[in-house]
Order: sequence, then structure tokens, then C-alpha cells
Amino acid sequence: MTKTVVSVLAIAGVVAMAGSAARADSSEQVMARLAALEKENAAIRKENAALRANKALRAQNATLKSSGAHPAAADAGSVGKRDPFAAYAADLPAAYKARPVDRNGQFRVWGEGGAIWSGGGAPASTYDLAAANPAIFQPNAGSFDLLPKVGWQAAAGFDYRFAESPWHVSGQFRYWQNGRASGNAVAGGAIEAQLLAPAFGPGTTGSSYGSINTDYQESQWLADAAIGRDVLGSGASAMQLKAGLRVAEVVGKTSSLSNSGFNFNFGAPLPLGAGFPPFGSAGSSTSIATQTRSSFLGAGPRIGVEGSVPLAGSWAFDYAGDAAVLFGYQRLTSTATSNTVLTPAILGLLGGAGSSVTFTTDQHFATVFNADLQVGVSYWMTPNVKLSASYRLDAYFNVLNQTFGTASRVAIDRYVHGPQLGISATF
Repeated sequence: MTKTVVSVLAIAGVVAMAGSAARADSSEQVMARLAALEKENAAIRKENAALRANKALRAQNATLKSSGAHPAAADAGSVGKRDPFAAYAADLPAAYKARPVDRNGQFRVWGEGGAIWSGGGAPASTYDLAAANPAIFQPNAGSFDLLPKVGWQAAAGFDYRFAESPWHVSGQFRYWQNGRASGNAVAGGAIEAQLLAPAFGPGTTGSSYGSINTDYQESQWLADAAIGRDVLGSGASAMQLKAGLRVAEVVGKTSSLSNSGFNFNFGAPLPLGAGFPPFGSAGSSTSIATQTRSSFLGAGPRIGVEGSVPLAGSWAFDYAGDAAVLFGYQRLTSTATSNTVLTPAILGLLGGAGSSVTFTTDQHFATVFNADLQVGVSYWMTPNVKLSASYRLDAYFNVLNQTFGTASRVAIDRYVHGPQLGISATF
């Protein structure tokens, strides 16, 4: 009996131990399975994140290709931190456009130059060589076409847009000079004997001569300072309205040299007076050098607009226009230096020989209206640098006074226009 009980207890212990071992083996299997499932879930989550990033990148690339728009406003550094895949968008084969809009201030410098032609009124250019007319002091008048010839123009400027703002400050300096216009005329010849006989006796012969040479040239400079604001669009493609101050000067200079004279050979020597020998010939020569300067210097308010419209690829259409009212002074000065020589020299004692200088001036307050317009195309060489080709027109109305005195004052307009080539860089 005792052996039986012991056997039963032993069998029960073995069964219990076997059950415990089985339960231990089952728990380890469960834990291993849970760990495997966790790894699978982590891999799935990682794969889903990569798929979402790839999908977003494809959408961004599709937008860039379809619209050809400017790069995103945020800088590349911040985009790369948020989405490492987005950095690859910069490597796409897209055409260069204007520099992307960013949150930092933007500084742009530019320069341009080209040829110009002139229009408007011609400066006063009449002359009269009556003193050289063989018909003796009969009218021998004419005029020159002194409209300025082809010249050149150059300009430079800057524009700064404040950080995170549509406001700008800008300025420019522009200078142009026209080609020199010139004219010349000559007169003279033998004087008919019957015209001289009553005064100098029969047999007297004579001749007269005269010439005039005139040159004219204009120049102009202007300086602008303005505050502007983007009203349509953003960045380099924005339309900007400007208001500020313009200072300008227009100058026209005329140089003239005239020569005239007479020569007489008398049929019989003429007595000069007691104590002086008679003389058989006489002559006179007069030269007059004249320098005339007409100018306007003024300043006043200026308003303007400028902008750029993107075209296909890296091309853009550029435009700019300004209007100003300038308040200042029109000044006209003339300096004439005359020199007369008589032969024989003894005739100078009777008067009429020698040198003289005559200075004339006229100055008065004036208001001049000024406008300019410029249109052209540009090509972005890089996102920061573009080349441009344009055509520009500048107009000044009633800008240069041509006459002395208040009763008959006449002022001429001046227009200059021509093609321009330029370059700009943005920082």
C-alpha cells in the first residue's frame, strides 16, 4: 500500500513538472512572436513614411514642370531640413527664372547704355552775311539745321527691397550727350565798279568776302531717388509703383565764328589829310567769335512704374515709365568777341578798329514737364543675373530758351530716343 501511494505521488509530480515545462515553452514562443510583429510594424511605418515623402516630391516636381513658375519662396536650407527629398528638386532641368522671392532683403544693381537720336525744336541758327554781299550791304541771310546728331547715353542705378516687405528704395543716375551738329556758309566776290565810282572815283575796284561756321551740341544729366511698393505680383516679376524726387539739367552750347571784310584798289590815290601820304588801297577785316549757352536746371516730384512679365523659358518682358514736373531756371548767355583790323593801319585812328567783348544774359524761373518710357526683353543668364535689350524715350517740353528778353521768349522741346543694352544683378 505504501509503495502504491509513493508511486502515485511520483507520477503526479512528474506530470506537474511536465505541465510547468510546457507552459514555459509556450510563453517564450508568444514573446518571440510579439517581437517579430513589432519589427514588421516598424518596417511598415517606415515604408509608409517614405512613400508619402516620395508622393509629395512627385507632386512638387509636377507643379514646377507644368507652370514653369519661380522656385518656392522658402530658401533651400529650410526646405532641406523639413524634407530631405525636396532638395533633389533643385537638380531638375528647368529654365532659369528670376531669383526666388525670399524673406531676406534683396539688393539689385543695374547698368545700361546705347545710342540716341534727337527730335524736337532746333536751336536758333540764323545768320546774315550782308556785309560780304558784293551788292554792298544787301540782305544775304540764311539758317542752319542744327538739330543734334546721333549721340550716346549711359545709366546706372540700384533698387533695395526691405526684408519681409513690399517696400523698396531706389535711385539712378543717367547722362546723355548728342553728336555735334554744324553748318557753314560763305559769300563774297567782286564789287561792281559803278557802285564804287561815286564814292571813290572812276577806276576803283573792290571785293568782299564773308564766312560763318557754327557748331551745336547738347548734353543732359538726371538723378532720381524714390520709394516704391510692389502692387502686383512679387519678387522680380512684381509691378512696382514709385514716388520720389528728380533733379535734371539740359544744356545746349553753340559756338560760332564769322569773318568778313573788304578790299579796295583806288583808280587814283586818295589823300588822307595834311601830313599824311595818300593811299592807293584800303581794306578791313572783322572776326566775331560767339559762345552761346542755353540751359535748364530744375528739380521736382516724380512718379513712376516698373515691372517685368515672365515669358517662355528664361525670357521676360520689361517695362518702365516716369513722369515729373521740374521747377527751376532757364538761363541763356552769350559772349561775343569782335576784332576789326583796318589797312593801312593809319585808318584805325579814324575809328572802327580794335577789339570788343559783348556779354548778354537772360534768366527766369520756368516749369518743365518731363516724361520717359522704356520697354524691352530680358534673358535670365542665372537666377541672379539677366541681360536686357530695350528702347527708351526721354522728353522735355519747353526746356531750352532761345531768345533774349521777355516779350519774344521762345523755348524748344527736346526728345531723345534709342536702343539700350543692359545688365542687372540681384543679391
